[in-house]
Amino acid sequence: MSKQTKSEQGAEDDGAYRLMLTQVTVDKLADMIIWLDEGGRYVFVNPAATRLLGYSADELSCMHLWDVDPLFDEARWRGHWQDVLERKSFKIETVNRTKFGCDIPIEVTVNLVEYEGRRFNCAIVRDITERQRVEAELRELNDQIYRLSVTDALTGLANRRHFDLTLDSEVRRHAQSKAPLSLILLDVDAFKLFNDTYGHIAGDEALQTVTATLQRSMGGAGLTARYGGEEFACILPETDHAAALAVAERGRLDIAALGLPHATSPVSDHVTISLGVVTAACHAGTRTVELLRAVDAALYRAKRQGRNQAVGESLPA
Repeated sequence: MSKQTKSEQGAEDDGAYRLMLTQVTVDKLADMIIWLDEGGRYVFVNPAATRLLGYSADELSCMHLWDVDPLFDEARWRGHWQDVLERKSFKIETVNRTKFGCDIPIEVTVNLVEYEGRRFNCAIVRDITERQRVEAELRELNDQIYRLSVTDALTGLANRRHFDLTLDSEVRRHAQSKAPLSLILLDVDAFKLFNDTYGHIAGDEALQTVTATLQRSMGGAGLTARYGGEEFACILPETDHAAALAVAERGRLDIAALGLPHATSPVSDHVTISLGVVTAACHAGTRTVELLRAVDAALYRAKRQGRNQAVGESLPA
């Protein structure tokens, strides 16, 4: 036999070194490496898999994927295997249940590997518990930001911006459905005098009390918003004029029944409201500004006629 050349010996050393690095990588990697055969049986797992799942490599070698993944059964595995054959490599998110019954969300990078005439699903599996926690916190933060952007800080009602966007949307929707759309605009009577008499803190508290009462009076019929200052607006989808007037009158009576003292009011010795009500049969040419002008005019008539009343108008088609 001829002696190995230095280059041959070096190549052999390099090969052994790469093999050692490969083994160390598999052993030390924080992600799970899992090989599954066509039948969904565990063929190989690295130490990270045994640490995370709580099963030994020998225990897993006697198990199938669906013994560990509660979202899989044998039928789903067969469909998944077809995906593996067709797509070769892709990612999915699923769940692994540990030996101790704890469900862990995971991201699986699927890879089709063919070796010595056999086909395997060689998967890199990552615990995404922390990622999902961060994503959930981010979604909640975004939801909070959105809620703040559409909510009036004092009353908790929708703010003017949200009201305007909703009204635009409802006008377009009702133009298609041809159902009647009603709008209520109301004002707390002589509210400046209330603030001058009782102070702005008491005024804020009164507005919050009025808000809670209005929400009960409207009964979830539509959107109630703070329109500005002591003005509130209600959008009543698919509500005819008689029903809208009934809602407005119920709100007026409920506010009066609170008996909030208002000694300097020219209307009553307690807080009252005036309301304008309009109902429109919307069409493609209906403009929200026309509805707002009409309901504002109705509210003005209610004030001019003595306040503490609801005045309405059904707009022509």
